[in-house]
Amino acid sequence: MGDLTHHLRLSREKREAALDEFGKGRYTVVGDMVLKAVEQAIEAVASSEGKHFHANPRMAHALRVKWAKENFPEIAADLDAVWSAYGDLGYDGLDGERAKEAVEAMERIIDAIEKRSEIRFK
Repeated sequence: MGDLTHHLRLSREKREAALDEFGKGRYTVVGDMVLKAVEQAIEAVASSEGKHFHANPRMAHALRVKWAKENFPEIAADLDAVWSAYGDLGYDGLDGERAKEAVEAMERIIDAIEKRSEIRFK
């Protein structure tokens, strides 16, 4: 079971990878990394409260999103945008504007979580 430090490291690494892949124009990968960076950020803050969504893989996504929207309602629209971009970019092709929107949503989510939780992801 991961703890705050573990999830924090993974979120930082995946955020950096998303930014790097965006800069290289590898847009199909951006959706994957953005989603994973956000998921790990949520896992990090939740783990500081003793919650570990990944312990139940079949329900992890739904539980994670539900918890995040309840505890950080200001990121709800961006969470939906990230999930939508993941599908669009990963399955439908190379769209730089969509990848940019995903990266911007990721940054807003991480900024909001940092502000409220005082956990530093950047």
